[in-house]
Amino acid sequence: MSKRVARLSLSKFADLYADKLAGPDFFITDEKQLLSLSEFPYRSDGYIIGICTRGHARVEVNLQNYEARPDAMLLATPFHVLRIYNSSEDFLCRFIVFSKAFLTENNVNSHFLESFSYFKSASIPVIYPEHTDAAVLLDIYLQIKQILEREDHPYRIEISRSILTMLLYEVAFIYEKQHLIIKGKQTRKQELNVLFQELVFHHYKEHRNVQYYADALFVSPKHLTETIKEVTGRTAGEWIDDAVVLEAKVLLRNHNISIARVAENIHFPDQSSFGKYFKKHAGMSPSDYRLVSSY
Repeated sequence: MSKRVARLSLSKFADLYADKLAGPDFFITDEKQLLSLSEFPYRSDGYIIGICTRGHARVEVNLQNYEARPDAMLLATPFHVLRIYNSSEDFLCRFIVFSKAFLTENNVNSHFLESFSYFKSASIPVIYPEHTDAAVLLDIYLQIKQILEREDHPYRIEISRSILTMLLYEVAFIYEKQHLIIKGKQTRKQELNVLFQELVFHHYKEHRNVQYYADALFVSPKHLTETIKEVTGRTAGEWIDDAVVLEAKVLLRNHNISIARVAENIHFPDQSSFGKYFKKHAGMSPSDYRLVSSY
């Protein structure tokens, strides 16, 4: 069976890459090639903080493309659809992967993770810290690794959780610096694109027409389409269609879900209309895509 799974559960992620585990919902990976994640899109059950240590690759997050290079950082949530591809032979990354339950187990605030801006749906998922900042994060990573290696330590899980919390605050400091730089360079048209992209990935299942997003953003459909086309090279309608098809591809790769259920999940009236829509935009039928992506 292929390891290129549509929904990458924590246990499957751990089976593929984990070096040290602190239980079923927290682990780290030491400099690994992510070859099994290179061809098809997937969504992780956990939160991911990744740091590229060598080489380069392309990272696609919710249809946006980024470059992975040394010191680049990936900040992904269960709401992101990811694809890592076109990696160089020497491409290596370190990852920390955890569930919300692991982090909040001893924290009275169950919404602790939501307090960090970089784990929100509109956040920028790939940032490029200064080398000194990336080095600080890697030092913290090594602290976690050293603690997890002490398997006879009765409090290694609690200490790891505390160090992870420290890491999250360091990431917040770095992200806020990067975000201010990026936001300061944005034009009004680029800001509109960011707002549009956020809306699309919240509502693409229920709303596939440009009019809905234009109304929500208080602009005309013509202005929205022209602006998004100018900023991204694709029209607003194309972005909406791509988001729907991307979700369909993730669902179709889960063979436990029928094609009819996939159609229902993305709010199509029936399997036939979904099939026509998918074939128009993906170039093949849902069943053919399911077959091809299984190998």
